[in-house]
Amino acid sequence: MSQEKPSLEALVLRRAEEGSVLPRQQTGASPQRLLTTLLGEYWLDSPAALPMSGLISLLAEFGISETSARATANRLVKRGVLAAEKSGRQSYLRLSDSGREDSRQKTASIVRFGSEAQDWDGLWTVAAFSVPEQERHVRHRVRSYLRWLGFAPLFDGLWVSAHADPGSLAPILRAAGVENLTVLRASEAGGASPLRAWDLDDVAASYRRFVGEQQDVLAQMKAGALGPSAALVHRTKVFDAWRVFPGLDPNLPEKLLPADWPRAQARELFAALFDGLAPLAALRFRQIVETYGSDLAELTEHRTVATWAAY
Repeated sequence: MSQEKPSLEALVLRRAEEGSVLPRQQTGASPQRLLTTLLGEYWLDSPAALPMSGLISLLAEFGISETSARATANRLVKRGVLAAEKSGRQSYLRLSDSGREDSRQKTASIVRFGSEAQDWDGLWTVAAFSVPEQERHVRHRVRSYLRWLGFAPLFDGLWVSAHADPGSLAPILRAAGVENLTVLRASEAGGASPLRAWDLDDVAASYRRFVGEQQDVLAQMKAGALGPSAALVHRTKVFDAWRVFPGLDPNLPEKLLPADWPRAQARELFAALFDGLAPLAALRFRQIVETYGSDLAELTEHRTVATWAAY
């Protein structure tokens, strides 16, 4: 790959410098996230723009009305995620440069999550900070950044992570407006076990729900019962369901986890669906785009788990 491997820390720092908030990762695709997911997977590196009517048709596959689709695209243009251009009366849109990079970084970090165990030296990264009461907007931004970086609150103003890089954390929080800040590495935090910052039973239950919900889709895929339209919808939904885990699971060292930790099983199922549904899903995307030009259809792309791991 010619691109430099994306850094989540770099993305968060840029957002901090812009003063924008990173949303908490949640399941249930909003129209804006749905559209950026589709473009980020099947149209990420294309230099061409798609007609507004093409985006409307793509979102219609997911039950999004034309009115909502137009509003969604216009909001993404205002946010700078999409770039718009005109040709006659027709509007054309594509991912902006920043929207493309955001999508690349987020998607790569989501797809790679849980793919390999990380070495652990037994020390936690601890961030202690305070924000004046009158600067609640700063507190909200800082919390969103910390959660994206894998932190959780042990106490109010004391956040912990097993893997975060202390060197990259201070510039992010400084850019967010935090002046009273201490970042250190420690074997415990405030006299308490950092494990208390997470409800591991809830995380495990979320993984098991994911497995239960996706096993039927896997069976349908293996039986050849899913056509291109269903493949596009299910592949997008399984990605959207998986995207919650980087913000929910702290990716703790294996030695700290229960023996029956379900992450590996859920990860295997996600990878099987993401890769197995890819050809048919890309075919459906291509069929929709082809309505607006065969030259556009030829630009459709898709990536596998292994492809994203190389970013």
